[in-house]
This record gives sequence, C-alpha cells and structure tokens, in this order.
Amino acid sequence: MFVSHSEIKPELPTLKRITAYILMLILLVGFYYYTARISVKGEEGSVALDTPSPALGKAIATAIHQTVTDPYFRPLEKLADYLNENPECDMITIEQMQRWSVDDELPTCFVWDTDGTKFLLSQGASPWALEIVAEKLREGIVHDNPHGLLYIYTFRVEAENYWLGFLKVPKHVDDPTQMVGVFFSMDRYLGNYVPRLIDDMASRARFPLVSFQLNDPPMHGENDGKISFRILDERGNTYFQRGRTFTEDKMIYSESKWYPKPIVAMQEGWDLQVFSGDAVTMQNDTEDNKMLDGLFITLIVIVSLIYWWGSGKRSVKE
Repeated sequence: MFVSHSEIKPELPTLKRITAYILMLILLVGFYYYTARISVKGEEGSVALDTPSPALGKAIATAIHQTVTDPYFRPLEKLADYLNENPECDMITIEQMQRWSVDDELPTCFVWDTDGTKFLLSQGASPWALEIVAEKLREGIVHDNPHGLLYIYTFRVEAENYWLGFLKVPKHVDDPTQMVGVFFSMDRYLGNYVPRLIDDMASRARFPLVSFQLNDPPMHGENDGKISFRILDERGNTYFQRGRTFTEDKMIYSESKWYPKPIVAMQEGWDLQVFSGDAVTMQNDTEDNKMLDGLFITLIVIVSLIYWWGSGKRSVKE
C-alpha cells in the first residue's frame, strides 16, 4: 500500500524529543559559561600590571594616596604600634618621632609633657598655630577616650588651615604624662608638598608598578612611559598632572566613578584619573567578547534548526 506525500503529516514532537532538545541546550549553555568562567578566572588570577585595566589604575591611585599621606600618617602609625607593643611606656622622645617620619619637611612632630614642663618640636612653627595646638592638647587630656583612639582636629589660624593628630601617652589612662603627635599647614601641604611628593614618586627610575609618561615629548632617546594621570579639583580644574595622554577613551580609572565623593589629597570632591596609552586594547577585548556571544547564539539557532529538521525527517520515515 502506497501513501502519497500529500498525506504525510509530520508528527508533533514527543516528550522524549523535547526533553532531549532541552538537555542538549543545557549542555551547550553550561559548556559555554563554564569555559567563559575559566577564562575570566584565569585573567583575574594572573593580573598583569603592565596591561591597561581598572585594576591597574586603582593600584596606581592607591600608590599616589599612600605617597601623599605617609608623611603625616606614618609617624602616628609607628607611634600607635610602639604604644601597643609597650603598653607601660610613659615617655616618647622627639627623636623617635623624627625617626618615624618619612619626610624631613612634613609634618611638624611634637612631644608635649602634660605637666607643662616641655613642648618639643621637630622644626619651627607659627606661634599662633602652636597656641591653638596647645589648647587642643589640653582639651584632649580631659576628653574621655577609653580605646586610646587617635585625636584628629582641623583648625584655621592666620588665614591658614591646619591638620592636627595626636595620642595620649600612655594610651589607656585618664591622666597621661604626654601628648604626642603631628600637625601641619594644609594650605602649604597642597601648594608645595603634594606636588613635590607625587612628582618624586612618578620620577623614580624604578617605580614598582609602571613607568609614567613624560610631560613633554621625549628627546635625545629618553624613555617614555605609557601611564599618565591628573588630579582635578571640585570645579574640574587641573590641580596636578603628569604625562600627555588625557582623553576619555584612554582613561582606565577615575575615582569619581568608584566613589560618590572622592577625596584626593584630603580634599573632598577632587578626582584622581589615570590614563594609559594602550587603553584601546580594552575596547578590543570587549568587542571580542561580543563577537563570541554572537557566535554562540548563532550556533544555538543552527543546532536547533538541524535538530528539528532531523526530527521532521524521522517522523516522515516512521
């Protein structure tokens, strides 16, 4: 008995075929994302600091922040560590504070005996600023500080803003023998010290992360780096910059994109931006990922068409 082609009707896909198709798609999707995850983990596990990326930009920004804050925080950190290791210590010398400082000019270290017999400084300072510092130290004696935390104050005198930080010695007593710490003019810090500290960092022959771009085109065979950066104030004006590459498509890190109120050089709202001459490679990586996704979707469509076409052929043969 013969059946005409016009009478042949493909059967509806059975539950087994639908299940097999779903399993096949799950396997394809699982294999794709498993290999993609392995690829991403491999990239994260072997981050190369010589390739442009947000991670590299953040590392450079961290180095810049540490460079400009170490001069006034390092003596206080060393003081706190020393007092933690020697809880019975009731005497700190000005020589110790100077030894813990990383810069000869910033900040002014001091040791003040609470009985009023001594007020020693590492360098000269404004007498009007010293008067305010002494006033804050006297206030610190009576303030309750059971955890021995660092006292931090900012004050203004003679049209200058000052930063003050100090600890009681011993730390966990109500009647300390000394108040020890640092202070400095924030205006001179921003005007003189921060640019000097950052420029010294970027000019080092062997900076541990990258080589920075020169401000002017290299001449006479000079080595030119590929990383540049700049600091913008709250109005968007350039406070400091190093290098020549400052276009948006070359930016690999911006603090304003990471923090709602970035703080650079102790100034809220200032933005630190890092650029790379090789940043275009990041765009190529993104385009490659999009191409892979497109190929994967196309593969699913082709496999689906072949599968259903094969299912129809099997139905006809049956």
